[in-house]
Amino acid sequence: MGENCSIRRAAKGDLSEVLAVINTTNRLFYKEIVPPERFKDPFLSDEELCREFERKDFYVVELEGRIVGVAALETSATRLGLVGVVTRMYVLPQVQRRGIGRALISRIEGAARERGLGEILIWTDPKAQWAVSFYKKLGYHEIEPAVRYGDEAIDSRLAKHGKELLVLRKGL
Repeated sequence: MGENCSIRRAAKGDLSEVLAVINTTNRLFYKEIVPPERFKDPFLSDEELCREFERKDFYVVELEGRIVGVAALETSATRLGLVGVVTRMYVLPQVQRRGIGRALISRIEGAARERGLGEILIWTDPKAQWAVSFYKKLGYHEIEPAVRYGDEAIDSRLAKHGKELLVLRKGL
């Protein structure tokens, strides 16, 4: 990441730029691998993103004054302890392979440690091999099939592990 690049917590005023990063990147990378009956374009609406902003902490990467990357961290109290769930991890294609995604995940992991979280979960499409490879390089590994957290949202994703989703975890 260069000197004209910074990572910060997103503000409400960033919503339209965050939405553009998410929808643009999702369209470019997932249209070819998500079955047509499940693919949405735009992927998120303004209203959906506003609701997510209320329960998740969004972080953005700015490059030369423009938001080029985004990721969100949600904290869940589970029967296995406090767990972070990273969602909406997107970096615009034209700035990928510059360390932006790595720096963004590192910032989120730092925020998770500050909150006392014991681990982070990330889910992605198993066909998105670029994403799977990226997360594995950062120390994430596939979750064990029998693990359940006692949290409805997390456990419903785990039930899809290996089929529609790939769930990865990393202890902190």
